[in-house]
Amino acid sequence: MASSLFFGDSQSITNMDIKKIRQSPQAVVVNDYTLQTGVIYKNKDVLENPIFWHKFIVSNAEDFSRDLILKTILDHVQPLDLIPIYFLKENTTASFLARNCGLAIEKICRDNLIIDNPYVKNQPFKLNIILRFSTTNDVKIDVSKNISKVLRKRTNPATSTINLENFYQDSDLSEFCVLSQPKLMSYVLHLSRLSKPKALVLSNNEIRSLVPMEALWGVNVTSLDLRNNLIMSLTELEPLTQLKITELWLEGNPLCDNYDEHTYIQRIKEYCPKIERLDGVLLKQNGFPSFRRNFLCNSSGHELVDQFLEYYFTSYDSKNRGMLKALYHKNALFSLTAEYQPMQLSSSTAQIKRYKTYSRNLLSLADLSRSDLNLQQGSKAVIDLLNFLPPTEHDPYSFTVDLIHYSDICAIVTVTGVFRELPETILDVERVMGFNRCFVLESINGEYCIINEQLHVFNALTSQQVKAFKHERPIRPQMLPPAQNAKQKSQMITAMKLITNLTTEWSKKCLEECHYDLKNAISLFVDLYKVDKIPADGFQS
Repeated sequence: MASSLFFGDSQSITNMDIKKIRQSPQAVVVNDYTLQTGVIYKNKDVLENPIFWHKFIVSNAEDFSRDLILKTILDHVQPLDLIPIYFLKENTTASFLARNCGLAIEKICRDNLIIDNPYVKNQPFKLNIILRFSTTNDVKIDVSKNISKVLRKRTNPATSTINLENFYQDSDLSEFCVLSQPKLMSYVLHLSRLSKPKALVLSNNEIRSLVPMEALWGVNVTSLDLRNNLIMSLTELEPLTQLKITELWLEGNPLCDNYDEHTYIQRIKEYCPKIERLDGVLLKQNGFPSFRRNFLCNSSGHELVDQFLEYYFTSYDSKNRGMLKALYHKNALFSLTAEYQPMQLSSSTAQIKRYKTYSRNLLSLADLSRSDLNLQQGSKAVIDLLNFLPPTEHDPYSFTVDLIHYSDICAIVTVTGVFRELPETILDVERVMGFNRCFVLESINGEYCIINEQLHVFNALTSQQVKAFKHERPIRPQMLPPAQNAKQKSQMITAMKLITNLTTEWSKKCLEECHYDLKNAISLFVDLYKVDKIPADGFQS
């Protein structure tokens, strides 16, 4: 059923000039002065009466557009209802009307009529509100014809698809119609029922709640695109249980960061049991599970894979690959292969000679005896070879990761993705390369180390290069390598004392327990402190 919050009071549109709307003699002004006299409390019945239109006057608005001003105000009162109409801007002020918004008005008044402007510091929007400015008898509005016109423009009858992406920015909308307002979204979806859509695109609308999807119950919607919204939890998908969703897009929502891939898929199936395609990936094919970009043979290995890959590639891309020496077993084996891929975007600038020097690819070796010679044995030999290879930066968003074996004693991890070679001289060019690495990890005394690694390098495929480095890589703190000599250990003890306020003796104890890995030593300190295992004399006075 359509909401009466904003629409439906009149059967026709009345094109009114807001300047000609006469203020009611019973109007009540809310400003800094009257706010102190309890004006809101005295007019509680006015706030709760849906027939009254209230006028909002916004100061410091001269340099900002309608959309920016209204979006800032609506974000401030979220999730309370406030639906503006008849926006007008004059010189340094802007104004609009709204009704059925008592809770939002109370929220603004609690904040002393001030709304921070996120775009200009120290220049907030200052509001005055005229309660009971007019009534629904004097100001009638029904924008259903306008919204219906926009919906028709955005409907593809051939595919039964309605595209509502960035809906409020549509140039044909006469009012500020944001789908992040649940009742507005509900009304728009109610109007869209007439087109009987099978596919609905709602991306880039800052949607937080999917309760308005109830407006489409009974409609045969099977495809839903919710990319790049603000949905925080999968529980918001509850209204989708009454729809027959077979294709769903959720990329770009905060909830996507809260689940590993396996849990993500299983939880979504609870709300969309008929789903076949998720975020563009086919989940089933001919009744059988389809391929998955990332595969974990055992979900218990998720933390190991996460920590191992972050440490390995952060260290590999640093200026000191020697940090990886402790990660390789003293008898580790390492082999490298390289291949040139013709007819790719990267082919014209590809240089793989440096990799070919140590390649063990039997198809390209003129002297097969070099196959054994190029097999690196021992952690020192492995690090020496890694230091010979060009400096790099990997794109973690390109990674495909498979954990193909996991147990208490062994794990096998394969990683495919892209990296770029960083220029070493002014004559060098930046090259994008593809790679595949297979790590065999062995658990020794509860710590995993690499006992075997195979690295395959090639100039990036066109399909890889066009997608590479499109996302800004998060900045991570530089990781300190474990101390290797007496001087480094002394420096690390001093750092531990400064960070934790422990004595020299206790700082040394924590570091020795963690083999002089500062990050792990600090974690150990936190654990001991929580259970009160550090005596009072363990701290500096």
